[in-house]
Amino acid sequence: MDLKEAGIDEGISEVIVTTKSASGKLNAAPIGIITTTSEDKTKNNHFVKLYEGSKTLSNLLETNKLVANVTDDAVLFVKAAFDNLDETHFSLFSGFQVLKEAKSWILFQSVLAEESSEFYLFQLTPITVKINRKEVKAINRGLNAVIEATILATRYDVIEDEREKEELKKLMVHYAGVVKKCGGRREKEAMEILDEKCFFL
Repeated sequence: MDLKEAGIDEGISEVIVTTKSASGKLNAAPIGIITTTSEDKTKNNHFVKLYEGSKTLSNLLETNKLVANVTDDAVLFVKAAFDNLDETHFSLFSGFQVLKEAKSWILFQSVLAEESSEFYLFQLTPITVKINRKEVKAINRGLNAVIEATILATRYDVIEDEREKEELKKLMVHYAGVVKKCGGRREKEAMEILDEKCFFL
């Protein structure tokens, strides 16, 4: 199944993943879907790398399914990283909660492919896809900067070395400058929310 039209291409595609526990408790979190192409270029392989302590990991180990919600809404990325999104953000797709404003939904089945002391690697097989909106949009550096800053912010609390923390803060300040220069209203709002969570500006 080719997922390019749904927004998943070769490399790492940053999406908001929705998963649920065996008891049905929902979680949404920004995650990178890793896509590689086979040597003969006839098949794409999809993976997700997760780390101990995340709700996404515990849910995937319990239910073996996730939905990739493809969106370019910077505010949603930040809120999904640090808060529980309320019910108004969701609708149902194939019996799974999805972000109703996402441009596409891809429901994946997962199989644990590799486990180490540092991470768990799951291979993903797409089950079904729904494309809600196809849009032509130029790359905005502000959106990319919000995503990079959000990823750094999620790592900030787990790092103990103070020098590393300072380096992360410097990078986040740099990305905030990119957003101020290049971002639109939603990117700037997202960076304000991120600063409220991390106090890096």
